[in-house]
Amino acid sequence: MSGWGDDEPGIEAEPFGADVDGDEPERPRERREPGSAFGVDLRELTADLVAASFQKAIRKQVTAVVSHAVEEAVADALDEDLLDDLRIRVETAATDAVKQQLAAINDDPEPDETEPPLYYGSVDEFVREYLIGAYRRPLSPGQRVWAAKWWEYDEAVIRLDALWRAWEKLRQDPSTGMSVWWRDHADHHMGVLFSPDGPFAGVKMDPASADKKGVLLPYTAPPEGLFPDEREATV
Repeated sequence: MSGWGDDEPGIEAEPFGADVDGDEPERPRERREPGSAFGVDLRELTADLVAASFQKAIRKQVTAVVSHAVEEAVADALDEDLLDDLRIRVETAATDAVKQQLAAINDDPEPDETEPPLYYGSVDEFVREYLIGAYRRPLSPGQRVWAAKWWEYDEAVIRLDALWRAWEKLRQDPSTGMSVWWRDHADHHMGVLFSPDGPFAGVKMDPASADKKGVLLPYTAPPEGLFPDEREATV
């Protein structure tokens, strides 16, 4: 057998596809039709996400270019004198804004509307012109009492004054004002005043006014000047 070529130098090469480390070569990734999963069109969803990401990347690059161009344009347009003028005007605007905020804090809130004038000038006028006619009750010692000289009893004056002022306030509510006044004020205070154990306990009543339904409650005018007209004080 001939030994031709046995001593000739040759090119050392390993067979194609041989793995010197013992690992198999990486195979190309397999293609599969996207289809859908859990009712979601994977191709459509992926296309939308890619488009959004692509636009975001493009917008980011364009924004950077525009910002750089604007900065250069502004830098070229604003000289030192113009910058000083802008700075002074901005500082002036800021100072004025701070003053306005401080003024708003320090100013007392203005009332929404002016209180209407009093209908009755005093508690005496209220009792005389309104209350003794509104509360027509038969009087009887031990059951329901009333003092014609109510102004001699401190508790009675305080309660009647509260009734008057509540009436002045609630009369401004045309819907439920008077109902609230009767329920929460009048019936409460008048119940205390009528009580034989109330401030008029032991009062000597005029027999002519006892046990008579529909007549005015007894009334005696107070000393002149005891209850001045408050409307005159506000004129």
